Amino acid sequence: MHVTILCWFQDFCNTMLKVFLLVSVSLQLLYNCDGQTSPTRGGQEACTEKREALRVLRQIQKLLTDHEASYIQGMRSLSKRLNQLREHIQKGNVKDNCPQLKHPRHGRMLGGKLKVGHEVHFLCDPGFRLLGSETRTCLDNQTWSGQPATCTAETASTRNASSLRPAKCSSFYGTQHCTCDAGYTIQAGATCQDVDECGLYQGKAGSKICVHECVNTLGSYHCVCPRGYTLDSQQNSCHDIDECVSNQSTCVGGEKCVNLFGGVTCVRPDCPKPKQNTTYIKTSAHQCERAPCHVGSPSCLEAPHSISFHYIALQSQLTVPRVLFTMTAPRSQADSQRFTITRGKGQRGLEVRQAGRHRGELILTKPLTGPAEIQVDVEMAEVSPEGLLGKHIFTVTLFVSQYTF
Repeated sequence: MHVTILCWFQDFCNTMLKVFLLVSVSLQLLYNCDGQTSPTRGGQEACTEKREALRVLRQIQKLLTDHEASYIQGMRSLSKRLNQLREHIQKGNVKDNCPQLKHPRHGRMLGGKLKVGHEVHFLCDPGFRLLGSETRTCLDNQTWSGQPATCTAETASTRNASSLRPAKCSSFYGTQHCTCDAGYTIQAGATCQDVDECGLYQGKAGSKICVHECVNTLGSYHCVCPRGYTLDSQQNSCHDIDECVSNQSTCVGGEKCVNLFGGVTCVRPDCPKPKQNTTYIKTSAHQCERAPCHVGSPSCLEAPHSISFHYIALQSQLTVPRVLFTMTAPRSQADSQRFTITRGKGQRGLEVRQAGRHRGELILTKPLTGPAEIQVDVEMAEVSPEGLLGKHIFTVTLFVSQYTF
């Protein structure tokens, strides 16, 4: 890279030197020509030097034109080399990743992302206490903040000692007044006892202070979200990460990325296999169209004209009733449509209803509990006074999360 830049710079300097010399020659020729022009002839007679000067100027113009083309080509080549170098550095750059951490024995680790800025939290099983850092953050230098976490067997003395600290006391006219910092309560003997906010509030549905999990710390607490969520510390709530938008999915060519609540999945809708002279052709990533039927094939004529695939992510225990999916036929020539669940009829909590002449709705009538994957086929039959004009199948897949948020 350095050699390329140096060569390009030397070529530029050499060209400019040639231009300077040629311009100097032209100026000298013009000066000589002006000195030789006879005033008695009114300057009409062109001198040889002037013609030579014009020839030199044309040579300079050609040289500059050639150098301009070479300069543009050189800049393009240099830009390409710089892009290649940047891509090479980015591929080999692992500064965004920290080493994988292991959960402590007799404990567990919350969070598993290795990217810079992400946190992991450590908890010990009942009867054990944590030594080291409760929270560690992935730093810019590919290392974790804090100290390694270990869980050691807890005794009554260590349990009390870890949550106690001296109170701040002052005397006024022989009377002692003691106070504790926020997150502690005053105890006998001028000591401050840590308040377990998680134990007090998290176990009750009406007073939960964290939407997912609460981790008590000395003098405070913090909330933790499951994998696939990010924490909003202002509201102690968890927000789903859209892995499809942030390019965190591992979907390969031909697969469709579907973001879920707390995760992601890759799907590849396939057309039905040929059956009874009926063949389907994939016309888009979400739809299959029936190929023209052979003459005298009633089974093909009765098959759906098209099949479309739809994917919906849901949280657990959603309030009902709720419209999950709307089906329409905007270019239909039929008088009306009739909607029916043809597969998944036994699935409790899902119904289909007519919402107009050309519109149907898939309705959630009972809360669903995840994790679960539910698939139903809704048939839309186009009806006219002459009879059935055609059918369309909506294949709807519901991905129900294990979380309510």
